[in-house]
Order: sequence, then C-alpha cells, then structure tokens
Amino acid sequence: MDQQQQRAEGKTNTGNNPTAAPTASPPSTNSPQPSTPNPLSKNQQKKRARLEKALAAKRLKKSYAKQVRLLSAQHSGRDLQKERETQLANEQDGSGWSRREELWKQKLINVNTYTSFRVCFDCSFEEQMTWKERNSLGMQLRYVYSRNRKSSHPVVVDVCSLRKGGDTRGHLEKVVGFPDNWSGRAFNSYEEGMDVVYGLDGEVGQNEGDIGGSGHDAVNSDVHHATATAHQSSDDNKDNDVGAASQESKDEATNTNPNNNTKSFKRKLIYLTGDSPNTLSTLDNDTTFIIGGIVDRNRLKCAALDRATSLHIPTARLPLQEYCDFKGSTRVLTCNHVFEILLRYRELGGGDCWKEAILSVLPERKDVTEKEERVIDQDECHDVAASAAGDDDEAARDTVDKVG
Repeated sequence: MDQQQQRAEGKTNTGNNPTAAPTASPPSTNSPQPSTPNPLSKNQQKKRARLEKALAAKRLKKSYAKQVRLLSAQHSGRDLQKERETQLANEQDGSGWSRREELWKQKLINVNTYTSFRVCFDCSFEEQMTWKERNSLGMQLRYVYSRNRKSSHPVVVDVCSLRKGGDTRGHLEKVVGFPDNWSGRAFNSYEEGMDVVYGLDGEVGQNEGDIGGSGHDAVNSDVHHATATAHQSSDDNKDNDVGAASQESKDEATNTNPNNNTKSFKRKLIYLTGDSPNTLSTLDNDTTFIIGGIVDRNRLKCAALDRATSLHIPTARLPLQEYCDFKGSTRVLTCNHVFEILLRYRELGGGDCWKEAILSVLPERKDVTEKEERVIDQDECHDVAASAAGDDDEAARDTVDKVG
C-alpha cells in the first residue's frame, strides 16, 4: 500500500516539475510551408517586365491614334454612326464586297494591268531551305500580295511550285481567302513548276542575244515607248479599248489551266538574279520577270542562276550598283523588295526612274545613298587633253614616216 502511494506521489511531482522533459506535441497545421523557387531568373524577369512595358506603351499609342482619328472625323463633319450602320448593312447583304470587286476590275482595266509585264515567283527551292526560311518566304509573299493590291499600277503575279502540304503554302493558307480570293486580285498560285506553267519544254523562244547580247551587255527593252503607246488611245476608241481589255482580263483572271496556249503564257522570260552578268535597263511589257523564291541568308550560292541555266532562260540583274552606293552593305534583297522595285518603276512611268524606285523601296537599315557621279577637275581635264594631243602628234609622225 505504501509503495502504491509513493508511486502516485512520484508521478504527481514529475508532472509539476518544470525541469522535467516535455512531452511531444503533434505538429501544427498552420506552420509556414517552404516557398517554391521562382522558375525565371532575374534576367528573364527583367526582360519580361520590359516586354510588358513595351506592350502597354503600344496599346496606349494605339488608343491615342484611335482618338485622334475619331476627333479628326468629327471635325470634318462625318456622321460616324451612319457610316457604321451603312458598313454593317453592306457586310450583311454582301454589297460592299461586290462594290470593291467592281472597283478592282475597273482599276486593272484603267492601268492596263493585263498588257503590262508580269512577275513570277519560283518556289522550287523549298526543299533546300529550313523551316524558318520557308516560313519567311511565305511572309514575303504576303507582303507582295498586299503591296500589289494597294498599288496604283498593279501587275499580275504568278507563284509556281507552291505545292500542297509545303510549309510555304501552309503559311499562306492561314490567311482567310487564300487562294480563291487572291486569284481575283491578280495573284495566281500553281502547284506545277515553271516548265509546266509556261510550257518551256527545255528551251525558251529567246536567248541571251535577244535581251541585250552576251557578257555585260544590258537588257535593252523600250518600256517607255510601250507605256506611251498604251496610254495614247483617243476618247473615240476608249469604249472599244475598254471592252477588249475587259475581255482579256476575264480570260486571264479565269485562266487556271497551266497547259493552255493563251496569250498570258506566251511571253518572253527573264530570270532576275544578282549573279547574272547582264544588267536590266528597262522593263518590257511583253516579258515575265522571274524572281527566285529563295530565303537562304546568302547560303545557296548561284542557286537561281543554275536554275535559269537548266531551263535555258536568260538572266539579268537589277541596276543596283549603277545608281546606288551600298557602303559595304549587302546587295542581296528579299523577294518582296525586288518585286516592289519593279512595281515602283512601273508606277513612276519607267524610263530613267531606276534610282528613285530603288531608293524609295530599300529599308533605311541598309544605309543606301545615291551614287555620286565622279567629277573631273580642270587639272585632270588638262592632263587628259595633253595626253590625247601627244598621242595624236605621235600618230601623225608615224603616218608621215610611212608616207616618206
């Protein structure tokens, strides 16, 4: 009995003793969990912050521009609410599309689009390019379509070797309306190559001599005369001319069979490449100018020249170095820039407008300036004249000696 009381007293003393070992308590559910580390580095976080700041500034700038346009329209007395209602009604009944189609067809007739030169893009180099390069080519073709549609003097554009399932065509098919609506905007796409579309059969009906001779001779074509002839029709014959042009435009606009023998496929061909020894001087209206669909970062050397040689197509290059100073910058241009130079040359009326056409198209990052003409000072002129006089005197003495 005494032992049991001692054991009970010992337990009580142990519970009241502050030096006794504490009993383990269950872990609290409110204890803070270890924080997960940020997956982005400090440098990435700074870049993301700069990007978000730039996007916010862009949205703000766009909002300001919209407000400026709205105030300008209100100041000019336009009824914006009525314009919106009219636009909505046109979208519902399709009259807006029909009106734009009619204006476009009339524009093609007025500027003689179907009697002007044509431009072809050869996309047969797709297998030699990377996915990124093919995607870039698709974007450049979109620029070509947009620039041609907005031009005051559009031309007919043919894109060959644009095969289904390819990356280039896949990029274009992301745009609503391609290819059906684009064909109505003078932009034709073909899966077949140039040899099938233009019926080359191994040779073309002209050689290097037909476009300016061999070597470094220029491509001689009088586009200025052709343009003047196209615009010199009188008012009495205007109806007949418009009717004939309208019929021709309908024939060519609906021309989807590459094997036919219509006039649109019976043109001279010139392949434009910077590796050509021939320099293009003017643009002939009965010629189709071919641009190689290549985006290779200057990796595929002479690919367009080899392609033209295999098809027996004469070649030429744009007169870049004759009119512009590139200051060490590359002369390799994108497909859309080459097209825009040709189109701008047509808009300016041809002739001696190469310098204006080139300088207005090339981007500022190339730092291209007008090429300065070399000026000969008086001393140099005196030296040249003296040298020529000395040569004449020597030739005269030789003649006298022979006679004597």
